[in-house]
Amino acid sequence: MTAASESQSPTPAGSAPILPGPIRPPESGPEPFAGTDQPRQIWDWLTFLALAVLVYHLLALWYRWLRPDPDFLSFTTGVAELLAIASLLGLQTERGRKLAFGLDNILGLRRVLSSRWRVCLAAWVVAGLAIILLWVGSPVAANHLRIQGLDALEEGSYSTAIASFRRALSLVPQHAATHYNLAVAYEAVHDYEEAMAEYQTALELDDRFWPVYNNLGRLRIQAQGDPDAALATLQAGQQGVSDPLGVAVIGSNIAWAYLEKGLPRASLSELGLVLDQLDLLRAQGESVEIYLAKAYQLAARAHETLEDASNARGAWQDSLGYALAVAESAACDAGGLNVPPDCLDAFRMVAEAREALARSTGGP
Repeated sequence: MTAASESQSPTPAGSAPILPGPIRPPESGPEPFAGTDQPRQIWDWLTFLALAVLVYHLLALWYRWLRPDPDFLSFTTGVAELLAIASLLGLQTERGRKLAFGLDNILGLRRVLSSRWRVCLAAWVVAGLAIILLWVGSPVAANHLRIQGLDALEEGSYSTAIASFRRALSLVPQHAATHYNLAVAYEAVHDYEEAMAEYQTALELDDRFWPVYNNLGRLRIQAQGDPDAALATLQAGQQGVSDPLGVAVIGSNIAWAYLEKGLPRASLSELGLVLDQLDLLRAQGESVEIYLAKAYQLAARAHETLEDASNARGAWQDSLGYALAVAESAACDAGGLNVPPDCLDAFRMVAEAREALARSTGGP
C-alpha cells in the first residue's frame, strides 16, 4: 500500500461514496408553521385575523357613509364577529392554514410584518388613516344627508327625512340645525315626545335660534298642556328675536299660553301687537295669511271667554277669510298625497270657524 493510498479513508464495503447533494435556493416563504413554536403560531394567526377584521370594519364604516343605516351597521358588526370566529377555527385545519398562507403569499403580509415593531408601526399607520378618513369624511357625508333630509321634508316624505337626519346625526351629533329639522319631521308625524326631545337638544346646542323656542313652547301647550312652561320658553325666545315675523309668531303663541292660563285680557293685549305686526308685513307683500288666521282665531276664543259675542263673531269671520285664502290657494289645491302643513292648518281653521259661526245667531 502506497503512502498516498494510506492517507485516504477507506470506503466501507458495500456502500457508495458520500457526495454532497445539490444546493437549492430557499423557498419564497417558510412552510406553514414549519420550525415554529406554539406562541409564534398564535401570533401569526392573530396578526392575520386582526388585520382582516380591521379591513372589514373600515369597509363597513365606508359603507355606512354611502348608505348609512344603524341597523345594517349593527348587523355587519355581528357578521364580522362570526367571520372572525370562523377564520380562527379555519386556521386550525390544514386547508385553512394553506388558504391563509396562500393569501399571504399574494399580499406579502408576513414579509411586511416580519417583526413586532413593524406590526406596531402598521397598526398606527392604519389607525391614523382611519382617523383621517373619519375626520374628513364624516362632515361631508353628514352634510349630504342633511340635504337629502331637507328635500324629503319639503316633499312631505317624513319617514325618509327622519332617517336621513338621524344618519347625519350619527356622523356629526353636535349639529343644532339637524336636531331642529329632525324635530320638525317628528312633529309632522305627530311624534311629539321625540320632537320635544330634539327641540330641547337643539336649544342646548344653540340658544339663539328663535324657531326652536317657538316650536318647543307651542308643543308644551299642545302636547303637554303646560302653559306655564310654554310661556317661560316663549318669552325667553322673544327676548332674542329681531325678525319681524318671528316677533309676531312667538307673540301669537304667547297669547295662546295666556289664554290657556285663563287670562283672556292678557291674551288680547298680546294679540293686538301681533296683528299690527302681521298687517304691516302683509302690506309689504309678505304671505302671512296663515298667521293672521291663527291670531284672529285666538282673539275669537278670548272674546268668547269674556262673553263678548259681537267681537267674537267678527274675529271668527276674519279668521275664516284668511284661512280660506290659504286653503283655496294654488299650493293647497295642487292635489297629491303629501299636503303642506300650512294647508292642513288652513283646512282645520276653516272648519272650526264655520262651526263657531254656525253656533252663533245668523250663521256664517
